Amino acid sequence: MKRVLLSALVALAGISTPATAHHVGAFIPKDDDITRNVKEIKFATQAGRPELAVKLFDDGIVHAAMEKEEKRLPRGLEDRLRGALRRQDLPGTELRLAIFLAFLTRERLFDAAARIHRPDLTPERRQEHARKLINAAWRYYNLVDFAISAYDARMAVDVRMGFEDAQTYLGGMMIDPMWAGAAAAKPSAPDEGKAAAVIDGMVRVLDRFMVVAARTADAGGAGRFLPRR
Repeated sequence: MKRVLLSALVALAGISTPATAHHVGAFIPKDDDITRNVKEIKFATQAGRPELAVKLFDDGIVHAAMEKEEKRLPRGLEDRLRGALRRQDLPGTELRLAIFLAFLTRERLFDAAARIHRPDLTPERRQEHARKLINAAWRYYNLVDFAISAYDARMAVDVRMGFEDAQTYLGGMMIDPMWAGAAAAKPSAPDEGKAAAVIDGMVRVLDRFMVVAARTADAGGAGRFLPRR
C-alpha cells in the first residue's frame, strides 16, 4: 500500500530527480535504502503531503542515520529538516537533504582514501576496494549535484571530474561499473598517489559546501540558494 501511495505521489508531483539528467557518465546508480527514503520524503513534500513527509522521515533510515551521525553533521540538521517538512518548505527541505547526501558522499570518499593507504592489502585489492567505495559515493553524489551546481557550478564540475579522474587513476577506465562509454578503452596504469590527491580535493569541496549550505539554510536563504526548477 505504501509503495502504491508513493507511486501516486511521484506522478502527482511530476518531478524528476537529478539521476535522470546525467553528467560525466550515463550510469544511473541503483537506489539503496537511504536514497530511496530521500526520494520518498521529497516526493511527499512536493506533492503537498507534509504529514506523510514527516512520517516517512521519522520512520525511515534517513532519520536513523542522522541520529547516528548527529555529532558529525551540522548542528540541528535533523530538527531543522523536520521543521522544514512540516512547513512545506521545499527549498529548505531539499537543501538540508543535500547536506546529508554530501556528508554520505564525503564519508565514502574518506573510506576510499583509507583503503588506498592500507599497507596490509595488495595494490590490486586496495584499488578494487577504493573503486567500489567511489561507486558508492557516486550513488549519493548523484542526488546532491544539483544543489552544489546551484551554489557554484565550478565546484560541481570539479567533483564530477574528480570521480572520473579517481577511477582512472585506480585503473578503472572511468567505468567500474558506473561509467558508460569507455568499455573498450584500455585502463591506465594505476597511480594511487594521484587518486588519493583527487579524492582529498573532492572531500575539501564537499566540506565547503556543507558549511555554506548549513549556514544558508539556517538563515532562511535556501530559496535563493536553490532556485525553483
